[in-house]
Amino acid sequence: MAMQSQTDAWKYKSLSDFWLTGRGLDSNKSSASHNYALFSHKLLSAEDIDAQAMAMTAILGAVARVVDIVHGRNKFTVNFSSKDVRTDFAAKQIALSAEPLMDPPPGFLMADIVDVLTGMALHEAAHAQFSSPEYYTEMPGNPFMAVIRNVVEDTYVEHLTSLYYPGYAGYFWKYRRYEFDLEPSKWAHKPSQDLMENELNLRTTEFLLAMRSTRDYKSKIPRVNHVADMLKQIIYIDNPGRLEKLNTRSVTKKIYDELFGNLIQHDIAYSLPSSLLDYNNRGKHQADPADTSSRNKTNIPSDLQNLIQNMRQEQLQVANMSELMEAGLDPDYPPPPPPMVVFRRPVLDDGAAERYDKARQAVKPFVIRLRNRLSWANTRQVINQYNLPSGELDEDALYQAAYSNRLFKRSEIIETRTRNLDIVLLIDSSASMVYPAGEGISRVELARNLAALFVEALEPVDSVKTWVFGFNLKGAVNLMELYSPHLTNKARIGMSVAEGTTPEGSALKYAALRLMSEGRRFVPKVLIVIADGNPNPGPETKLVKEQVRKMKALGCKTINISVGDRPGEEYGYEYSIPWTDYNTVIIEFGRLLKKLVEEREN
Repeated sequence: MAMQSQTDAWKYKSLSDFWLTGRGLDSNKSSASHNYALFSHKLLSAEDIDAQAMAMTAILGAVARVVDIVHGRNKFTVNFSSKDVRTDFAAKQIALSAEPLMDPPPGFLMADIVDVLTGMALHEAAHAQFSSPEYYTEMPGNPFMAVIRNVVEDTYVEHLTSLYYPGYAGYFWKYRRYEFDLEPSKWAHKPSQDLMENELNLRTTEFLLAMRSTRDYKSKIPRVNHVADMLKQIIYIDNPGRLEKLNTRSVTKKIYDELFGNLIQHDIAYSLPSSLLDYNNRGKHQADPADTSSRNKTNIPSDLQNLIQNMRQEQLQVANMSELMEAGLDPDYPPPPPPMVVFRRPVLDDGAAERYDKARQAVKPFVIRLRNRLSWANTRQVINQYNLPSGELDEDALYQAAYSNRLFKRSEIIETRTRNLDIVLLIDSSASMVYPAGEGISRVELARNLAALFVEALEPVDSVKTWVFGFNLKGAVNLMELYSPHLTNKARIGMSVAEGTTPEGSALKYAALRLMSEGRRFVPKVLIVIADGNPNPGPETKLVKEQVRKMKALGCKTINISVGDRPGEEYGYEYSIPWTDYNTVIIEFGRLLKKLVEEREN
């Protein structure tokens, strides 16, 4: 077979050298042959989580290049598995087991491990591209049929991908070698006292190794070898168009009948493959929660996962920067189309109300202070006057007085300086918001707390109307309506997330349009941006400055509350409040609002 004829060449070759030499993870150039050496031990021994994240981000870049080349427009996000990240074909997300990194086989170099991870990612993406939807929705309950179905489908998608992209067949071979051959005991048959169960497990295990092992495995059971040869003849053909028409479910049934045809069928439903349970869940890379040692090998901690995702996102931004610059400099280069903008209301999950309540409790001591800073607003004060000769009858005075003509009272409503105001809070929800913001919380948590502070302080003020939007870019510019005068469920503020990139210019533009359309006529408007990092390079950065100028011309004030390291003035915001503490934000915000009122009076 074509794939197996190259086995000897692949045994001694690292396919990822192309991506890793020159600018590998290890800057040591002293070795002429393998300048990256055994990097896994360095990765594990490094105490600096940033160093670990940088190394793993570089690996993801190498893996993602191959996946993008093979699957073209069918883009997948490639991440390492954590408790929050797993393979999700609907979301086009591939989760890689961290086991090759955390527990590398003896003698494996960096390129060998990247080969394995690339084969793992290609395998998952091949399923997404070539497996029919029924493969995911109709997996048989019979455990032995499920294993056979997996083996048939895995063999099918890998060979079909290898036909279209012959140069990448070696990645599948490396992945299979790591998975099935480096630990012989991992898939070895475990004898059982039950003769039927023992025979069922034996045949299933032998068939698995006959099809997936890279060592030209031959079973001692003639029936298994016959079935394996039959499947190879069906699948290992050289016509990809013809192979794509193959019905793998029908093939699975045929293989199953041949493999277990002389056994009592109803007994199969009551036995479990003792050594193949893990194989049924391949691709998810989620270890048994009770098995701590296994979980540490296959999954990485969530904080490391968040850091890797953020670094990877920044890496992609830098990679796209040259295209954006080229689009602006080369008249023959068509500019990229503007991203689609989507307003949506996030669907509440079970923890949203709890997260908002936590944010509300964190800012509770500061709510009244901020509200007092808004004393110029339309807040009501009721003053009651008693012992009057006319007015409303004071029943208490009537009952208590022996004789008096002062039995009346009058209530007077005094409104302080009447000023209406429409305010929009625009919260950065990009991936960089996972970074720490001080005080033991992340930036996204701090932004959530500030949103709770403004909403709780402004909600009782009759003359002020408030909107809260989160924004990020994931395929489209997402403007998430977290709170508005028409959407009074404050728990949605607990749905603020940290993912994607920072389309700050587009968010400003469309939030301002929403404010102008839904806000009240002739009412002063303030747009507050709570963000941490830089907007996406190119058009987005220019759009921030352009929109701030337009809003200033319309009389709308723009305030940037920076929860990161960036200076807000750099992007043209009229006012900037760097985050230090809640009191500082309250004092500065009150000062700016007072200035706004004085300007309106003049």
